Amino acid sequence: MNEMLVKARTFMFTHARLLERRLFEVHFEGTSPVFVGRVVRAYQNDDGGLGHALEPDIRCAESQPLLTSFGLGALEEAGYRDVEFAISTCNYLRSVSDENGFVSFFTDSAYQSPMASHWINSTISPGINPTAEICGLLHYQGVENEWLTLATETCLKVLFDKPPLEAHSLLCAVKLAEYIPDKVTAENLLDVIATALPRARFFKLDVSSEAYGLTPLHFASKPDSICRPLFTQSQIDNHLEALTKQQLPDGGWPISWEAPGPASELEWRGRITLEAICRLYDYGVI
Repeated sequence: MNEMLVKARTFMFTHARLLERRLFEVHFEGTSPVFVGRVVRAYQNDDGGLGHALEPDIRCAESQPLLTSFGLGALEEAGYRDVEFAISTCNYLRSVSDENGFVSFFTDSAYQSPMASHWINSTISPGINPTAEICGLLHYQGVENEWLTLATETCLKVLFDKPPLEAHSLLCAVKLAEYIPDKVTAENLLDVIATALPRARFFKLDVSSEAYGLTPLHFASKPDSICRPLFTQSQIDNHLEALTKQQLPDGGWPISWEAPGPASELEWRGRITLEAICRLYDYGVI
């Protein structure tokens, strides 16, 4: 096993939480994705949503759309489909959506628990982020649901009429383009993303920049990603090289923001380390 991967494994099994350890096992050790599904279900509340700090910067137990998106993303990453579970999340999402089907990152109940400072100081309103990503992940699950239909239509209208010039929102749109059943619409949406991305805030194409941002590897995490054609080989290679240099002596990768506390920081580092080692592996660097 590659030395970089060995060090990352040691970090994961020393510091990461169960969800990321199970995902690591699925990626590298042949573990069944069903075990990821069982972990994600443990975060579900009676209302169908996911809570309990599943997104490590939001420490509340109550269900939140952002945490629900995080859990659905873990299922997609593991390649695990659970339609019954996914439909139950739709019922929750409908209950917290606006009249157009949009959801916010979280509801007011989240503010009663610790959270990262960048969330406290942010303006939270229903929108493409995280609604488009949630819709894409539910389409991956094969869900048919009235709320999902409405939310998908609303996302597409906004994305085609006035695409957001913000990288996180565009990354959510990528997930929708990847899994929406209508492939013609998906191709048109990808064209919109390709046009908007170079001008988007928090998109970091310059590998030498130390500013926070999403890089080409967020949009093309694998060679077969739908966004891979948007970047040159040298752009991908430069960011892969930079990624290899960011591994710390403990085997993990750092985060670039202030987490609410030590537990949250390690949980995030487990997530970021998993993403880093998977990208390096999928591109053949390790």
